[in-house]
Amino acid sequence: MGRAENMGFNEIKYRAIQKLKEGLVQDEERKEKEKNLLALGYLTNDDVIDILKYCTGIHYKTAPHDKMKLIMVHIFTPKRCKYEGYYVKLYFIEPDIWFISVHD
Repeated sequence: MGRAENMGFNEIKYRAIQKLKEGLVQDEERKEKEKNLLALGYLTNDDVIDILKYCTGIHYKTAPHDKMKLIMVHIFTPKRCKYEGYYVKLYFIEPDIWFISVHD
């Protein structure tokens, strides 16, 4: 939990991009490994930054984490751009950004 729960879309997007630039990236373990192309090395931090840059507030929503209910998960789904169909699901546990899903 923390400051991210009180931030708006622009702040969340900026913070996510900064964490990616700084390399403060973790990947949540999951059974469906193909759902995290960043963890698999098919996408780079710069690729994910590019995906996030195409998102606006209408391409964003939040939900509590399935297992850690106090953690807010941020979901980005860009539309009408070269990244349409991508799905990015992340959360913050300082000092890192954690990715659950990055896939198309």
